[in-house]
Amino acid sequence: MSIAYPNVSVTMLVVDLARMLRRRFEAALADVETGLTVGEARTLFYVWRNPGQRQAALADIMFVEPMTLVGYLDSLERAGLIRRCPDPRDKRAKLVQLTADADPLLERIGTALQSVRATALENIAEQDREHLEMLLQVMKDSLISEELPGRRK
Repeated sequence: MSIAYPNVSVTMLVVDLARMLRRRFEAALADVETGLTVGEARTLFYVWRNPGQRQAALADIMFVEPMTLVGYLDSLERAGLIRRCPDPRDKRAKLVQLTADADPLLERIGTALQSVRATALENIAEQDREHLEMLLQVMKDSLISEELPGRRK
């Protein structure tokens, strides 16, 4: 072909890396026997990191569709790991909270995440790890700012 390849190497690298990390995380979850899918484990982690959020806010934080999140929350609630309580400011909205039964699973999820992180970063010097994390956060912030209401695309 005569067309030039677009310069998208960073984009494709990050897309490929995300897929590989997800696959490794799924395997690590199986190793620590959580009984959760990646989506459920991720949801439980985000509920822990963002306690008492409305379902809609949690979906935004996780960058998933609200209906996708509802499926994860339904499973976690059936397992006794979370509860949905009415928001005192708006009875139609539900706040998502962890139950005490989630604690052991959160420890195992943390173990799985640490395992994947250690493997992914094992050949990167500590100061470079910090720089990499900062650069990835800048990339994420740039993409988030594009999605803010009122911003032209």
